[in-house]
Amino acid sequence: MKEKKALLLARLFFILIATFCGTWIGWSKQAALEYSLFAFIGAVFFVLLEQSTRIISSKQMLLATLGLFGGLLIANLVYPTIPETIMESQKARLVCNLVFGYLGIALALKHEERLSLSRLKFIVSNQPQQRNILIDTNIIIDGRLNDLVATGFIAGNLIVPTFVLDELQQIADSVTHSKRTVGRRGLENLEALKEQISNLQIMEKDYDDIPDVDQKLIRLAKELGAEILTNDYNLQKVASLHKVPVININELAQALRPAVFVGDKLQIHLIREGKDPTQGVGYLDDGTMVVVEDGRPFLNQEVNVVVSSILHTSAGRMVFARFPDEPVQPKRNHHSRYSRHR
Repeated sequence: MKEKKALLLARLFFILIATFCGTWIGWSKQAALEYSLFAFIGAVFFVLLEQSTRIISSKQMLLATLGLFGGLLIANLVYPTIPETIMESQKARLVCNLVFGYLGIALALKHEERLSLSRLKFIVSNQPQQRNILIDTNIIIDGRLNDLVATGFIAGNLIVPTFVLDELQQIADSVTHSKRTVGRRGLENLEALKEQISNLQIMEKDYDDIPDVDQKLIRLAKELGAEILTNDYNLQKVASLHKVPVININELAQALRPAVFVGDKLQIHLIREGKDPTQGVGYLDDGTMVVVEDGRPFLNQEVNVVVSSILHTSAGRMVFARFPDEPVQPKRNHHSRYSRHR
């Protein structure tokens, strides 16, 4: 908000200075009113032009500049070939510059999707070696990012766009108590993260033509050549279709789980029965479910078991175990047993 007020004051100051300069120049020519009015209109025009650039992406601005440069270059090669009998040299040059300059900009923007700027990095900080990472609303609310950043595994510039802050603010102002609590926790996590690290940046960026926050994140990531840090599976899949790299904190947590192999001995506290009434269910420290055959009589007790099979699913992994006095069956038999119990 402070940055917006400062920018508004800068625009007003520019208009006043331009008007004063117009009056000063026109005073000696006995046309102070005309010159000041012309300077005022010109200043307002440039301010409107500058303000409109916020809806134009960095890629589009770069392509338009390159297209204009190419068009003017062609115009300077073409206009000398126009005979003086058809058009004067100065007029021919002006016409060629207008025509080919416009064509260069129009063609560059028209074929924007065919041109790739993936090798160009749009840097938003003074450290060009570091990567840019966009943070979405879910990962801020999650809270695990604060602990992850404290370990030093996340290296780069963490960027929070203003449209993510706006969504977080809307959740915090919700009439629903549960949503309001979640939103306020997200704001507290973000405030703690800002105090924790120095490379957290709030980017004044929005896309009025895109209503969805996830689509805004993907578009901004493509413009900046940045990655997206999230725990949202759907956002990850959509971003992958747009060839935007995504860091999913859930996948990281899954990869860091302790390795468990068939034949390993475990000590498990059984807390409930399984899908089969004869089974007992417990959990490892990382949350992995352990299903113990014939564990039903030992609920609310610590038991020593041996891993008999491991099943990997999209939601994680499940470990099946037996008591150590029973022989461990081959993996093929345990998978077939699990398919029956499912």
